[in-house]
Amino acid sequence: MTASAARPHILEAEGLVKRLGAVVIADGIDLRIDKGSIVGMVGPNGVGKTTMLGLLSGDVRPDSGTIMFNGRNVTNLSTSSRIRLGMGRTFQIPRPFAGLTVFQHALLSAQQAGGLYGSAANERAVWAVDACGMMPLINVTGANLRLLDRKRMEVARAIAGSPSLVFLDEVAAGLSVFEVNELTGMILLLRDGGITFLWVEHVLSALLATADRMVCLGGGHLIADGTPAAVLRDPLVVESYLGSAEFVGLE
Repeated sequence: MTASAARPHILEAEGLVKRLGAVVIADGIDLRIDKGSIVGMVGPNGVGKTTMLGLLSGDVRPDSGTIMFNGRNVTNLSTSSRIRLGMGRTFQIPRPFAGLTVFQHALLSAQQAGGLYGSAANERAVWAVDACGMMPLINVTGANLRLLDRKRMEVARAIAGSPSLVFLDEVAAGLSVFEVNELTGMILLLRDGGITFLWVEHVLSALLATADRMVCLGGGHLIADGTPAAVLRDPLVVESYLGSAEFVGLE
């Protein structure tokens, strides 16, 4: 048993089933996320990783199964209700409001997701911007941000809502090696500050640098679950996703 196994669960999904036509996204999936951890989710393109985040965050309803968040059954709750309970999310393609500043994006989240107003909302927004290393850009509009900064603002907007669990969807995609290092450092600091992450990502170096645990989705099942190095060496993962463990520098 690993040290993280002794932590309480922040999220517990049991028996999740979801089919989209002939495509099976989840076929009785069980998934548990420990508080204070970073869990990476990998798998081939088109296998349903983003849909899985939607199931857990409330954007997609499961055909059957249950989702518990901090001990509460949230299976039938809306996305907005889950956000108010402490879930946050980023999306694959950042779509900032072009005319709003970094601060205004965070402020809207603090108000609408976090339920804060006045000085409390302002303080939370500034904290989120600062935690994501964006204070020099706090008054820059979304239209004028480079890709890395749009990604960081996505995270700032998510954490401004005061979540205890954040779903990250390919926030490292399209970034340089240096930018990925900046991003992973930021995520580790946020984890150390008490935020739990479930991170869907194809940039494996980001997960190897941050994740306590990794799962691989394939064919409607979690075909591997363990430490990142162990999962990326798993024969099923190599066959269905990587092609070779050497591909990610594990050999």
